[in-house]
This record gives sequence, structure tokens and C-alpha cells, in this order.
Amino acid sequence: MSDHHVDYNIEYYSKNTYKESATEGIFEFNVSPCNGEGQILVDYNIKQTLSDSVFRQSNLFGFEINRIRSSAKFEEFYFRYRARVQKAKVPLPGVPVLSLQQELDEFLSDQFFIDHHLFLCPSFYTRLPEQQLSLVPVYEKNDSALNYLIRLNEHVHTSMKYQANITSVTTKASDALAISKGVCQDFAHVFIAMARYNGIPARYVSGYLHQGINYVGSSFMHAWVEAYVPGMDWVGFDPTNGIMVDEHFIKVSHGADYADCSPIKGVLRTNGDSVMAYDVKVMSQQAQQ
Repeated sequence: MSDHHVDYNIEYYSKNTYKESATEGIFEFNVSPCNGEGQILVDYNIKQTLSDSVFRQSNLFGFEINRIRSSAKFEEFYFRYRARVQKAKVPLPGVPVLSLQQELDEFLSDQFFIDHHLFLCPSFYTRLPEQQLSLVPVYEKNDSALNYLIRLNEHVHTSMKYQANITSVTTKASDALAISKGVCQDFAHVFIAMARYNGIPARYVSGYLHQGINYVGSSFMHAWVEAYVPGMDWVGFDPTNGIMVDEHFIKVSHGADYADCSPIKGVLRTNGDSVMAYDVKVMSQQAQQ
């Protein structure tokens, strides 16, 4: 960790109420800030009402998942996760490290595709139909990958309007692009779809966003993108706010799309409807070691 960092106190809260008693439930929470990548998970605690313990395991990408199972009847389920995180201040990328020819050589190599195929191929959420491909800004090979991604970030930010309650967690990039509206998940999927179409690896990132700077999407868990730039590794972009990722973004996990990063997944045995309350709080304090 560098000399300068930002301290964050994070709270994730959810409460599910069921009209009919649930006789069995299994829940997985992907809400824990990851260790590494410029941040340290200092400590955390979990309170929940289903069982006395929480089973922790790693998902496909190595990020920690909190799993809870109950075989007893319940009409209500409460889960609260609190954590303290130190986040190093992130310098914005400067000029590209490699020449245009070096970047192109890496993009066209067989090893590059082998290493990054999961983030190069269209996924369920990021596949665009042929009729929408004309809407994708073209990555000209006389420009650097970094400059193209900066332009793409601005393009998605300005061509789409942030609007809640018009899309859902099942909305694909093609659907959001068709109406040019959505939330942070949709902005991220559209960016990823366009970057992959141009042969640039891009992955979906889930996490928390500093709530004290009037960023769009900070009220809940946020979604942004990491794209691979030869010579610079993975670089973060937030098309929802039209900015590059810095120390105000606290990463939880990444994956090919939302399906790999869903904050909560569950399987229930019940016949009735349910109501979910959900809240996120992110409080920061500037600090210097």
C-alpha cells in the first residue's frame, strides 16, 4: 500500500420477507471487497438470521463468496455485511507503454487469445446482433488501445441515459442499446460488448462507489469495466459516470458479465411471493500513513 490511501467503511444490507414460509434456503452473497489490486480488506463482520455460521468459498475467479443454508422454516431473512477497506490512491494512466505495432502484434497473437478468450468472446449479456454493429465505434489500428477505450467510455456515457426501473438484471446489452437507457449494469455490458467486438478484452466489475462525490450509481452496488491494454494490464473505466476508475471505486469481483458477479443468488423452497429491502452505505475518510 502506498503512503497515501483512503479508508472506507462499507455496509451492505438486505432483508427478504416471504408471504409463505420458506422451508429451505440456500443463499450466496458476493459482496465482500477483494484483497489486492490496490486495496486491503482490513476487517469485516456478518450478521444474519438463518444460521450461526457462514461458509466462505472462492468462486471461479477466486473471489470470496459467503454461503448460507437453512433447513428450518423462516418467513424473514436478514443479512448485514460490514467491512473496513484501505484503498490506495490510483494514478490515472499516462501515455501508452507500447508502440502501435507492438500492441497490434500482441492482439493478433495466438497466445493472447488463449490467455484472454473468456473476456474476448460475446457472452449471454454482451452479444450484439448484426443490425447493431454499425453503432459500435471502430478501433482504428492507427490509434492506441488506451485512446480508443477512453473514447469508447465517453461514447457509451453520452449515447445512453441513466434511468432506473426501465431495465432489470436480465437485460442484455442489445436491449439497453436499443432504448439507449439503463443503469450501471447496462452501461457496463454495452461497453464490454463494443470493446470485445473490436478485439479488446473487457470484463465486468462489481463493487462499491464512494457516496460523497455525487457519482451516479453510488446508492447501490456499482458496476464498471476493466479492459486490457497491452503493456498496462487491466485498466478501469466507468461508462456510467464517463470517468476512469480511481481510489473511489472499491472492487468486489470481476467476471465475463453480470452473471459472474451477481451480489446475491438463492434457491428457495416456498410457494409465496417475497419482498426485498436493500441498502448500501459507503463512508470514507482521507488518511495518510
